[in-house]
Amino acid sequence: MAPGAPRTTGDALRSPLRRHIRRAAGRETNPLSRRSDVQRSRIAIALTLALAVSLALAMLTALDVLRIDQRQARYEGQHRHRTMATTVAAPVPDVPGTRTGTGGFHAQAVWQFPLATYGSGPVEVAPTAGAGTEVAVWVDDHGRAVSAPLPGTEAVTRAVLAGAGAMVALSGVALTGYLLGRRVIDRTVSAAWETEWEGVEPRWSGRPRHHPEVGDQ
Repeated sequence: MAPGAPRTTGDALRSPLRRHIRRAAGRETNPLSRRSDVQRSRIAIALTLALAVSLALAMLTALDVLRIDQRQARYEGQHRHRTMATTVAAPVPDVPGTRTGTGGFHAQAVWQFPLATYGSGPVEVAPTAGAGTEVAVWVDDHGRAVSAPLPGTEAVTRAVLAGAGAMVALSGVALTGYLLGRRVIDRTVSAAWETEWEGVEPRWSGRPRHHPEVGDQ
């Protein structure tokens, strides 16, 4: 990079990573680098690798869910059919907890699909619909009432949500491990520093030691 040229975001991210790699490999040229610095660099690299693996697994999860849902959508598109049903009773409110308990109204209806095959069951209707109202319903190859085929957009949405959920879960585990590792290193460093300070501080301040060393007057 030419002198004075602005650093890009990629350069800014790669520079600390290269420094961590050198330090973790024992190639750090800084004479002030400590063992704890090497440990911090190693868990930082481990976190970076874990996040990369998490991203790859999340993408694989999303693609797998998309493949399964698209196959289901194709199958349902071939074996689910839209036909017209005719209500034979007045609409009644849905009962919570039942198959029609969606908070609207339903009425008993009959339909014919396939040819010479009759089906019946509750269908969703407007509260003002009376007997004899025609309503579009979805049925399978045998004329049984089913839900509408899975839309392609919903398959994509479910895949994205599955991938995002996997990424959040896996990266959360990786970040938790990183923070726990940092906490252990920081505690070890603090304990070592306190031990060293117990020996240095009395000489620096002139305060008598609580436990004089052998040879002290």
